[in-house]
Amino acid sequence: PSHQIAYRVKREEIKLCNSLLEMGFRDGVIGALAGESLKRFPSSIYWAGVKEWGIRKFRGSLNDYYQNLDRYYILRKDQIHESNRVTEYGRLGNNWDEGIPDPPAVLPGKEGLNLTKDEAQYVLEKLLINCPKSLLTNIICLQKIVSKDFIWENTVINHLSDELKNQINHAQNFSEIIHGSSLVYNFMLAGKKENQKLMSDFEQRLAEWQIKISSRANIFMDWDINHFWELAYSELSIQIPPKTKRFIDRWIEIVLKNIDDVFINKREIFDLIYEREKEVKGRRARLGNKEYLDKWNGTSGSSQIDYRWRVVKNIINDIIRGLKK
Repeated sequence: PSHQIAYRVKREEIKLCNSLLEMGFRDGVIGALAGESLKRFPSSIYWAGVKEWGIRKFRGSLNDYYQNLDRYYILRKDQIHESNRVTEYGRLGNNWDEGIPDPPAVLPGKEGLNLTKDEAQYVLEKLLINCPKSLLTNIICLQKIVSKDFIWENTVINHLSDELKNQINHAQNFSEIIHGSSLVYNFMLAGKKENQKLMSDFEQRLAEWQIKISSRANIFMDWDINHFWELAYSELSIQIPPKTKRFIDRWIEIVLKNIDDVFINKREIFDLIYEREKEVKGRRARLGNKEYLDKWNGTSGSSQIDYRWRVVKNIINDIIRGLKK
């Protein structure tokens, strides 16, 4: 019943999480640390994705799905007993794709958590129908295992379309150039805390970042930033606040102005980072509030943006291994 399903789903997801942990799985298990206090469950995380891939046909939210189940099953029952209700049921449609492979009788099944060939082929079929131009679909079709930490480090991109290569180039440029801003921020926090070890660590990382930026100076100087923004704004589901764009544009301007020695004018860079944190966090800004500075754990978003590639490459490899069985 609709009024019980949310609770039932939560219990089943906790049960599955515990079962996976008992079998020795940990990496990628949602709820491995939080347990029953988990705030966002897998069903809500994947809800949009299974719609995008054409696996879910129901168009509403997860809560809408729960609330509509009673009526849905009444209509299905009516369809069986009253031929004149078939048309109404036809308009309602199915909630889920009819071709979903049957689950194993007992989880995780003889294949463990590895995809069977049928499951892998089903997923690829859904991607080809619903997301034929996506980077994910195109890499899977090449059936080449990927292993590098960033998409642009994998030779598989040489076999992609010019359009996808162009998007990857924009992604790499943005990821590498903006990384410096997060390193500077953490360096400033370490200085505020007078932590010499952290200051030295981030100083070293900034030096490495400078070398990387300088080595690709010609590419950055030829970067079509206007086209980069056109691509970013073409993603209608993503909202980019004007203040965020102004900060990014200003940071890129400063870096490109002195690309072989970005820190020739440290004051300009430090002022930009200080103002950006104050703009975003207000009174909670660590650089201006000792109470919040004391809560800093020594690193704050200092990893380079990989666009969730660490997760995506596992999905790609799982599907490819299934296809090759």
